Amino acid sequence: MDFTEILREIELVESESKPTHASALLLYFSKPSASTRKILELGSGSGIVSIGLAKFYKREVVGIEIVEDLVWAAKKSAEINGVNGRVKFLKGDARDIKKIFKAESFDMVVSNPPHHIGKEKSPNKLRALARNASFKTIEIFTNAISWSLKNGGEFSLVLSPENLIDWLCALREKRLEVKKMTFFHPKDKAELVALRGKKNAKSGLIVERI
Repeated sequence: MDFTEILREIELVESESKPTHASALLLYFSKPSASTRKILELGSGSGIVSIGLAKFYKREVVGIEIVEDLVWAAKKSAEINGVNGRVKFLKGDARDIKKIFKAESFDMVVSNPPHHIGKEKSPNKLRALARNASFKTIEIFTNAISWSLKNGGEFSLVLSPENLIDWLCALREKRLEVKKMTFFHPKDKAELVALRGKKNAKSGLIVERI
């Protein structure tokens, strides 16, 4: 399945959060391994990635999202796609991860976190949450991944290339080793970068272009 078409088989109820190339790339890049049973999505938004993981790969998925209206919409979309028995959506903040889940509860963690780190915030509240963040956001998300992920478990992220070095440093500090990196080049320069790695893994990186 081509990653640009992967979202077409998922039906969503109307919400303020719209699927993007980042959503499609995250779902495409997060195909779970055979040993993966339980997946967490941090910042699940419309729910399209979590729903796709449950629908295409028959895995148990939990999505946490800070915006209550998006949690409601994601639950409705899960019903429409017939996966509400395999996917669960909760209202929650990644910074409160230790209050929500026990340590090492998941085999895989996926996320498309805010991209525009350190830039001026959008006047639109929902867009500001989804797209704009401070450097503290990187620490919050890497802490949440490290806490939630089992030893040897996998993580998958879609990021902006401009913040790539900051993310790589923060991930390694938490013993989250990036094993595969893929750049999305719709035009002359990379617009997105997808990272996939493991907790407490040895170093060794493969770089690809999609």
